[in-house]
Amino acid sequence: MIRLVAILITFHFSLITSLSQTINSGSRWWDGQRLYTASVDDEGNVRMDGESEDMGGDSFLLNKVDGQDGHYTLASTNSHGWIFIRGELGWRVEYIRQDGMNFLAVRKPNGDCCYTLTLTPDNLKNCVAQQKIIDQREVSWMIQNYLLDTRYLGRFSKPQLRLMRNEILARHGWKFQSKDLQDHFGQQSWYKPVADNNSIHLSLIEMTNIQLLKSEEAVDDDDRVRYENTEVAEKMVEPVEGVITVTTEEQFINALGNDRTIELDADVHLNLSRILEREEVFSGVPGRAWVTIAKRDGGDQPVIISEYTNDGQQLVLRNFRGLTIRGKHNASIEVNPRYSFCLSFMDCEGCIVENLTIGHTEGGYCDGGVIGVEGGSRIFVNNCDLYGCGTYGVVARDTWELSLYKTNIHDCTYGIMELYGSESVKFLQCDFFNNREYELITIRGCEDVEFYGCRFFANWADAPLFVSDDNFTLIGCEIYHPILGAQARIVAPEHDNKFGDDASFIPEPRKDPIGPDIE
Repeated sequence: MIRLVAILITFHFSLITSLSQTINSGSRWWDGQRLYTASVDDEGNVRMDGESEDMGGDSFLLNKVDGQDGHYTLASTNSHGWIFIRGELGWRVEYIRQDGMNFLAVRKPNGDCCYTLTLTPDNLKNCVAQQKIIDQREVSWMIQNYLLDTRYLGRFSKPQLRLMRNEILARHGWKFQSKDLQDHFGQQSWYKPVADNNSIHLSLIEMTNIQLLKSEEAVDDDDRVRYENTEVAEKMVEPVEGVITVTTEEQFINALGNDRTIELDADVHLNLSRILEREEVFSGVPGRAWVTIAKRDGGDQPVIISEYTNDGQQLVLRNFRGLTIRGKHNASIEVNPRYSFCLSFMDCEGCIVENLTIGHTEGGYCDGGVIGVEGGSRIFVNNCDLYGCGTYGVVARDTWELSLYKTNIHDCTYGIMELYGSESVKFLQCDFFNNREYELITIRGCEDVEFYGCRFFANWADAPLFVSDDNFTLIGCEIYHPILGAQARIVAPEHDNKFGDDASFIPEPRKDPIGPDIE
């Protein structure tokens, strides 16, 4: 097993190297606990000065390797030769840019990545806030979808690190030779061994995380960054509690509540209109409401609302906390009313929608969309396919920390999204295509709107792509559209975006497909 993984990783990173970049002066890099700012001299050598909330600052040097863009070696800023990040003097550091990711990989002499720093446009306060949010995710999600760091890995014992490393493979069906791993993963309902391990394809994140986990296992316990957080660690070895599997619309509505996961079973396709149109299910029932207009009430009790729209009812979830709605293979949610949202979150906090196809049965106009967010904070949409005929893919008002990750928005009748009065809105490795016909992306009164590794193509050519009265950030994006609109508002720190005027151009498929797990 170890030999094949090494082959896969070596091959994959040989592809990555060709996409290396040089570090720009003023760029900022986050390692999970410190934010480093780069200063580049005339010879291309880099000084990294760090700051943190509670650990003080430090610095280190990256000496440019002649003739190799994006390749550096670690050096110290002091006479003692101390380096405050994981690594030793002279170890190789590579700037990797691929699949919408921009990060520095510190490599051991054997080539394994042992430390990462991720490019970010954020300040220290925002980095810390986002880190606290992402740390609450399930460990299984983190190891597959998030570039790990030594601060996060310090929560786990070495036996747990070994299980995490092998779970990345197990999620793809790897056949294990070690009996303890066979027994452990054989008890997991999701584990489906493949006939041939050579058929398995790992993403860039997964390959890097395998190397990070392997490197962390080799570090002496006295040298590890240890964080006592048994609650997070236990989620990795204990069954996930509060997971409710549903196959019908009624089961879905009945399962809604705080601090739980609702999972649509494989190949289940829910049309929520079948139950939202039934007044007796909502009117006069505790925790539910049948209303003409849903209003923010300032309360803290979750309420399931069937709200009137011009041609039917829409679902509004108000005051929910810690709710995850996700689908197994090929699961979807749809609604009939053209003027409705498929899912609407009002004053919700820490809610997740993932691995789902979501949309309307008919084209909508004037109002509505696929996902609506009003108020609240920390709403995440991961690995989803949001399709028309929603008026807009996403409409957000007065919310904080809205994030879409590896999600498609396409075939919406009016545009891609509308963002109003919101802060810290992130789009990571998303594709936006075949949307029409007015302002495609509207940003009003917002702060910290950022697009990382996103692609915009085949959208309505006569419509401006961006209309904004606020600055927003593009990093590693591809934009194929003749009318950018708010071009003066675009902030592109690394200048590594691709722009093209041909709205009909369709880029090559991504090496790691985005969207839900469907055929």
